[in-house]
Amino acid sequence: MDRITDRFVAERSAGESFQSFIKRIGKAECKKMLEDLMQVPDHEEDASFYSDWADAREFTTGDMGVGECAGEVVAPIDFQLTACEREVFEAQLHLEAGRIEEAAAMAYQSMLHGALALLRLKLVNFSEDAGRFESAFREHFYDTQLFFDPFTGGKFAQYFFAAHERLGDAYSNESAHYLIEEAQLFLEAAHSCCARMATQPAAARV
Repeated sequence: MDRITDRFVAERSAGESFQSFIKRIGKAECKKMLEDLMQVPDHEEDASFYSDWADAREFTTGDMGVGECAGEVVAPIDFQLTACEREVFEAQLHLEAGRIEEAAAMAYQSMLHGALALLRLKLVNFSEDAGRFESAFREHFYDTQLFFDPFTGGKFAQYFFAAHERLGDAYSNESAHYLIEEAQLFLEAAHSCCARMATQPAAARV
């Protein structure tokens, strides 16, 4: 936070908002500012990374239990959808660098992997055949309206279907930008769908 806010104060233009400043310098530059903070050293190198702030105890797997930070309460699909969100971020970096086709491909891939995560949640033995992802998602989540948003219906699922139909087509900077935004909305809808499924009895999800 200090790095980001200090740079904003030092480099912003007169009257420039924080949001406008971040948009101007770009996501790739933001990532570059924080890259060294993403590395966790080995315990032998720096043990301070293995204890919480103001707590002398070190993290151990023996301390795990049911609670806010317990690994066992985080479902695998949460990790899978988080990985999809990272793919959207990579798509944004590609677009900023002018790599339009890579950006579009990564945005579509994030939706494809999001659909796969939901299919794995609903169908334990779902075969990972890429050719079946779209049709299986349509059958189990669109036709059943399980993926439908309470306000927009199946709109976000349509983003995935449209991107699937456009496979192999060329994208412009503008159309790739829209695809990335649609991928973000699709993944938000996937999170909502997952939350709704969690409230259903197991038998109703099969």
